[in-house]
Amino acid sequence: MSVKSMKDKLKDILKKLNSGEDPQEVKKEARELLKNIETRELSETEQELVKEGLPENELRHLCKTHIDVMNEELENLKMNLPVKHPLNTLIKEHDEILNILNRLEKVNSTIQEMDEYIPENYVFEELKELAHHLIETEKHHTREEESLFPRLEEKEITGPPNIMRMEHDDLWPGKERIDYLIENVERLDFDEFKKKLNKTVKSLVSTLRDHIFKENNILYPTAYDMLDENLWEKIKEECDRIGYCCFVLDND
Repeated sequence: MSVKSMKDKLKDILKKLNSGEDPQEVKKEARELLKNIETRELSETEQELVKEGLPENELRHLCKTHIDVMNEELENLKMNLPVKHPLNTLIKEHDEILNILNRLEKVNSTIQEMDEYIPENYVFEELKELAHHLIETEKHHTREEESLFPRLEEKEITGPPNIMRMEHDDLWPGKERIDYLIENVERLDFDEFKKKLNKTVKSLVSTLRDHIFKENNILYPTAYDMLDENLWEKIKEECDRIGYCCFVLDND
């Protein structure tokens, strides 16, 4: 579909979304269009519409619909994956990593309200556990980089894997810093500990959530569509050799 055709269709849908037409019917039309548009193409089209004078707040309707479409596609992907499929394991790990990030935010919030380090307080033991789990996520990234990404690159899909590799590299220092902070909390100035922890947690949580969203909704569906069953069997063997995160154990 040409950019002009997409713009015309998107404009028509946006007008309907902002009018009195049946919203469910309009969203259904939007979903059908968005399923056939790559994320890059959608971004370019939206930018063109803004340049032509479309208020950015009107694009929120379209963005929400696009996210709804991606969520539906992810749920469909989950339902179609066998339990031991490598993608199913990766998605399950993502679910658990998101839970870890939620817990990390709560622990950090509790610590920020404290005036002094109290060794007996449960939050420090929980932070140590969470730091260990964050380090464990490197096994997840290693399986992607050494097994999944090369298969996509063999199919000449190079952009998303390259971006994900760079993000993996960007994420590591934050995980390492949280682990260092909790291991050395007793000898650090507590105010300085809190300041560094708060900054690191906020950055890591935001970046990792965004990373997971892109892998779940762009990279994994692409891999599922592009790779055949024989390749997935080889990927599973390689993943078994590399090993799994301690918080997702049912991969035998």
